[in-house]
Order: sequence, then C-alpha cells, then structure tokens
Amino acid sequence: MMRTLVLCVALAAAGCSTGPPDVIGPARTSQSVVPDSIAKKVDLLYISDGNAEVTVYTYWQKTLVNTLTGFTQPEGECSDARGDVFITDAGAQRVFEYAHAGKEPIATLDDAPYAPYACSVNPATGALAVANEAGSSSRGNLAVYAHASGTPKLYTDSTIKDFQACAYDGSGNLLASNGQADGRDSYFAWLPKNGSKLVNVNLPGPQSSWTWQDVNGIQWDGRYWVVDAYYLYRVSVADGQGYYVGETQLQTFSGLPGPVWIYNIHPKEQGTQVVGPYEGGIDYWNYPSGGDAIAEISKGIDKPVAETVSLGKIHE
Repeated sequence: MMRTLVLCVALAAAGCSTGPPDVIGPARTSQSVVPDSIAKKVDLLYISDGNAEVTVYTYWQKTLVNTLTGFTQPEGECSDARGDVFITDAGAQRVFEYAHAGKEPIATLDDAPYAPYACSVNPATGALAVANEAGSSSRGNLAVYAHASGTPKLYTDSTIKDFQACAYDGSGNLLASNGQADGRDSYFAWLPKNGSKLVNVNLPGPQSSWTWQDVNGIQWDGRYWVVDAYYLYRVSVADGQGYYVGETQLQTFSGLPGPVWIYNIHPKEQGTQVVGPYEGGIDYWNYPSGGDAIAEISKGIDKPVAETVSLGKIHE
C-alpha cells in the first residue's frame, strides 16, 4: 500500500505539463509527460487512434505518458503477462511489439499479405493469435505465432472470410469471430487448447431467436468470454457447445463503446473494470455491473479504435 501511495504522489507531481507533447523527428514516440522510472512501474492504457498514432496513459491516473507514431493504420491491441504490448497495423500488414512503457518496437512480425485486425496472447503458452482480414488473393485467417515470433500457423474457416476478433481464455482455448466483416451476421469459431483446426460454434444469445450482428470484439474477463455487440454478452464454450451466461449494459458519455478491454490482473479471476472507446475518447465502467461510465479520457484522442492495458511492476 505504501509503495502504491508513493507512486501516485510522484505521478501527480510529474503530470503538471500542459498540452500534448511534441513529436520528435521520425521516431515512434513523443516526449514523455510521465518520467520513465514511474511509467515502467504503473499500469498503462494503450489506445489505437484513427490519426495513425497510439497514445499511452497511466491507467488509474489517466495521465498522458507517450504518443507512439510511425504507424499506417493501427487497429487491435493486446498484451502479455510481462507487460509487452502488441499493436496490429492493418495498413502496414505488420504487428509491432513494445515493452511496457517502451518508446521503440522491440520486435516486428511481418503478417503480409494479410491485414492484421485484432490479437490475443495465450496466457498458458505465450503464443500470439492474430485475427487477419483477407489478403488480395486469399481468405482471412487466424495466424498463431508460437512464442509471439517466427512463422505462424494459419487456421482458416469456411464460414468466416475475414477475422476481426479473437481472445484466449485462461487455459489457452481461443474464440474468434468475423466481427462486422462484409456486413453479414457475426459468426464464431473455436480453437480448443492443443487443437489442430477451428470448430464452428453456435453461441446462443439472450433470446432463442438471437442472431449476432455488429460484433466489435471479444475479450476474456477471467471467467467468461465477453462478446462486445452493443451490450457486453458473457458466454462460455465447452466441447464446442456455446452457452449464454449474462450481459452487462454500458452507458457512455457519448456514442456507443467498442471494442472494449476488461481490466483484470489474473487470467482466471474476473475483471473489475472495463474501458472502451467512443467517437472522441475512452470511457471507464465498473465491471460486471456496468451502468453509467465512471470516468473518461478525451484529451489527445482523435478517433479511438481499440485499446489494451499493460500491467506494471506494481503487481509483482
């Protein structure tokens, strides 16, 4: 507790700068508002923006840390147990990896000829799954990079042409979807732990005649998968059979949220907060209760696309 208090006091003192930082040349970062020594210790919120930047804030204090630049079309984001952050760049057909609070990529995955849209890290193995939209001459797929490096194993599905969402559970099972691709209904595929192929999954909704549409993303909340489709719908999958569990309704300051990221410090414990973008910023809610937003970030954000939370050393 004392360590947390010291960090918060130091961070408050460091956040006295006004206005967004200036970009330095061609580098992938701007000047820090928060000192590196503090940023490396606290939880950080990474936000992909429609202006081809990724802004980084302290998660709890909501203070601007860095603005990462040099992207073409940043889309989805995910993070691993070490705090490394993966950012999919659909325009560049690459996935960039950053260390927690890092200012330069520590690794780059060439995902061409596909357009990487979303990603998730397997907490059991460290594998990185990337949801790919179709390339110029082939269908989209799920690309799974063992240890988040090397040549991926590709998984395709006859029902899904473009993949736009994916999430691992705490045991290494993967749920994926075409999201909003092609303006069609949203479909789901399940890759069981150690599985060799995708299995099409019929997920029931709140009503018996439920049809999934406009899925913004999929997240794991520590107990259930959460399908972000206007409301947050909790579902489970066992042996290829889907089950509806419940839902969380989010009220925003402006617009509709999505895709969201659920804050939790352990992959098998249910998260306590959820964050998600609207047209001009990021809102925070309590989870799973939902309801009215409890906080927002709007400064320095243009058109947020997606976000992730990188946990700091304060949890060690």
